[in-house]
Order: sequence, then C-alpha cells, then structure tokens
Amino acid sequence: MQDSVLIQIGLPIAIMVIMCGIGMSLTPTDFRRIAERPKPVVIGLLGHYLWLPLLGFGVAFLFKLRPEYAVGLVLVCACPSGTSSNALTYLARGNVALAVTLTLLSGLITFASVPLLVNLALQMFMGETRAIQLPLATTMLHLAGLVLLPICVGMALRRFMPAVAKRAEPAVGAFALLLLAVLIVGIVMQERERLPAMLAELGLPVLVLCCAAIGGGLLLARLGGLALREALTIGMEVGVQNATLALLIAFTLLKSSQIAIPGALYGLLMYAPALLLVVIGRRILRSSAVDPSPAGHETSA
Repeated sequence: MQDSVLIQIGLPIAIMVIMCGIGMSLTPTDFRRIAERPKPVVIGLLGHYLWLPLLGFGVAFLFKLRPEYAVGLVLVCACPSGTSSNALTYLARGNVALAVTLTLLSGLITFASVPLLVNLALQMFMGETRAIQLPLATTMLHLAGLVLLPICVGMALRRFMPAVAKRAEPAVGAFALLLLAVLIVGIVMQERERLPAMLAELGLPVLVLCCAAIGGGLLLARLGGLALREALTIGMEVGVQNATLALLIAFTLLKSSQIAIPGALYGLLMYAPALLLVVIGRRILRSSAVDPSPAGHETSA
C-alpha cells in the first residue's frame, strides 16, 4: 500500500487540501490573540508537546510493544492536533478560538517535533543500525510544503475570497474524515489476516493513550487555573491528533505499513473519549453564563 500512487501522490495532495481548510478558518487576529492572552496557549502546548510525548513513550514501554508499533505510537504523539478537534471543541462548548490557535501552532511545531521525536523513538526502539531514518532538514521541508504553505493559502483565500472560503471550509472538514476512513479501510484490507492479533496487541495501549491524553490535558489546564471551557478545549487539542498526517509520514517517509498501524487505530479510538468529553462539557456548561472555573467565576476567552 505504501508504494501505491494514491499514497505517494494522492495522499500528500489531500493533506494539503485539509491544511488549506484550517487556514480558511484563521485571520491575523488569531495570532494577535496569542500575545494578548498567552497562558492558555502555553498550557495547551505544554500538554501537547511535553505530556503527550511522555505518554507515547511511557505506553510503549509499559505494554512492551514491538519496535514498529512503539515508533508508530510516538509518531502519533509528535503530530499536530487533528482538524476535527475544532469541531469537537465547538460541540463540547469549549473555546473555539483557542482551539484554532492551538491547532495552528501545533501544525507549525510539527516541523521540529516529528523529526526529533520520531528519530528518538527509532533509536530507542529499533536501534541505531536500522536503515530507517527521518532526516531533520528533509522532513522540515516536506512538512513545510504540506502544512505551512497550504495554511497560508487558506488564509489568503479567506482574506481575498471570503465567500469561496466560507463555502469550502465545511466541505474540507468532511473530506478530512472521509480520507481518514479510506486510509483505515485500506490498512484493514492489507492487514486483514493479522488484524485480530494487531487489535489484541495494540487495541488497549492505543485506547489508554487516547484517554490519558485527553484526561491529562484537561487536568493540566485545571491545575493551571484555567476555566472549564478552556480546559475542555485543551483536553480535546491534546488528545485528538492528526492521525492522517501520521499515516502519511509512516507510508512516505518511513515506508512502513507496520508503523502506520498505531496511527490508524488511534484515528478510530480517539473519538470514544473525545465524544465523552463532548457529553461532559455540554452537561456542565448548559448555561453559557456559568463556567465553574477553579476561581469560581467565568474566565474570559
């Protein structure tokens, strides 16, 4: 599967379309918001790029996963927040502006996080003598074309062609979910004979990672003194990962369908705790005037 034309050419184009859709949801005001109120953003990034990678390595060691699966788990943790995290934050009555900002920043940090964390995982789990490598400069250029450039194009479309951007943005979100589903079906078909064994080995570790990522992000935000709306947002942003990008990197840069399998499972299982968080958020925040923050009052978004 990793050598097919769809993976080598079609998948990168699809990722660029999705990232362009994220760009169409952004304006320069989103960047100014970071400087005006940086605390939630800082806590969210700490959750995403400190707590989540530690979880990835920890779960891999705890469950004694085979090397390819361990690297795949870390790869998922190194990727940015998934495009669906913004929609799930909206459904949970979280802070959508904060969600968009964290999604964008995590996409930018991906240039460094993926090569650094994945190379560390390759060294720890597969040994230095393995032929698979992820060159830092090459990967950063690759991700710049996949992430940064399309986001800039999307922002330009919103600025100069707002009507087109408004019509296209919902379709891009639906396309992202459809693409992930197609990739998962492809992996299931390719690995169908070994699928029961893979689920037995990987199902529980991946589910533990999903739940710990979302729950840990939520707890970190509350311990940081953030309001519940912001804590819900950070929990969603930390736990809902861009599994499609993880699959792309596994197929095209690492050329391994085995490393892609944790990403495929994560892309499915992460919606269980995420939807639970939606239910919790909607029940607690039924009245938009009340937000039970640690200080006992509403914290402005």
